[in-house]
Amino acid sequence: MATRRERLREQTSAEIKAAALAQLREGGAGALSLRAVAVSIGMSPAGLYRYYPNRDALLTDLITDGFAALAQEVARARDAAKGDAFVAAALAYRGWALDHPHEFALLYGTPVPDYAAPESGPTSTASRQVGTAFVPPITEAWHRGTLKHRESTPALTTFAAAMGLPPEAAAVAFSAWTTIHGLVVLETFGHLAWLGENPTPLATSRFQALSEDLGIAPPEN
Repeated sequence: MATRRERLREQTSAEIKAAALAQLREGGAGALSLRAVAVSIGMSPAGLYRYYPNRDALLTDLITDGFAALAQEVARARDAAKGDAFVAAALAYRGWALDHPHEFALLYGTPVPDYAAPESGPTSTASRQVGTAFVPPITEAWHRGTLKHRESTPALTTFAAAMGLPPEAAAVAFSAWTTIHGLVVLETFGHLAWLGENPTPLATSRFQALSEDLGIAPPEN
């Protein structure tokens, strides 16, 4: 059980991150200021530095939390799906991005000036969780024998290992991922506004078609 001191530290850290996210939504990640965050929660800059020694440490925590939240949402929708779990996962990915556009931009948008994530650090681990959240339906299709063959390449070796998939299945997963992510990025950043006010049916049909084309969709009963 966490001690009182540990609980208070966790609560204060959560308050700092909430204030930083609010600042990020107003001015973007490039404008994030530890001093401004401290002032917004009534803390001295020196006090905040005991939690986050610099801006990069805070950004690393925010990015890690964002990937973890996105992965959790995708996995939750996948596990709760009554039909095609892959489509449910893709729609959850899209839904989280649209509901959290600034956080999504922090994860996948323009790199923050002068920020470099720790190599093989928490952000890398958390980002892989998003990818692995899509893996179970693909693995099931692989074992079922319905997954369409895609020739792998040496460049996908690391991706296959990270996802825990055979090389050929990893090639399918990569194809699916790039399609889903590409559509979601376009929509989240406003490049599909010309489609109308409600592009959800189009996104749903595209994800369904992708699942069927790649042999991921479960057989109909």
